[in-house]
Amino acid sequence: MSPYYCIVNLPGVPAREIAVLAVRDEASAGEDLVRFAERWPGYETIALYSGERAIAVLANPALGFPADRLCDLPEAA
Repeated sequence: MSPYYCIVNLPGVPAREIAVLAVRDEASAGEDLVRFAERWPGYETIALYSGERAIAVLANPALGFPADRLCDLPEAA
């Protein structure tokens, strides 16, 4: 089983923050992504991954992005 983790992009910061989520499945990872974003009020985007597979990207509505996820990526074939 691959770990679920987030990559946090901050405006004007060249380095990224990475955090591993303590979840068991994709549904709970998506829920935890929203809670995780609440702890990073200045984030630009937060990308959710399982191993090397991208799952979703969340953008900060306070910076003018849409409130919903930018994308939910389909399962790899």
